[in-house]
Amino acid sequence: MSYHAHLSSDAPLPAGEEDFFEEDSTDLVSFASRSHHAQFEEILKSILPYLGSDEVKIVLAQVMVALKLEGILGIGMSYSDLKMVNVIKDSILMEPDKRQHALQLAQKLLE
Repeated sequence: MSYHAHLSSDAPLPAGEEDFFEEDSTDLVSFASRSHHAQFEEILKSILPYLGSDEVKIVLAQVMVALKLEGILGIGMSYSDLKMVNVIKDSILMEPDKRQHALQLAQKLLE
């Protein structure tokens, strides 16, 4: 199945990808639609190489992509949107387990 065909459907994820998201990221990243998992992965795969090893940027990218896919963030960001994104990002970075999980997710997507 092509990338675009997969993203536009709610079809099951290919073998291996389904396990990756269900086992490794569900407690940190959970989407209303299964197709958003594939979109999340593909978008982050294209963004992460440009972020280097900056943990704040990596977590911020994950938060923003997830919120955008769920329709919570629109085209522009209001002050309250920015505050919300920063609160979520900071809560992930301040809790060691969440921080480690977010960084492990990023590392797996870069492999």
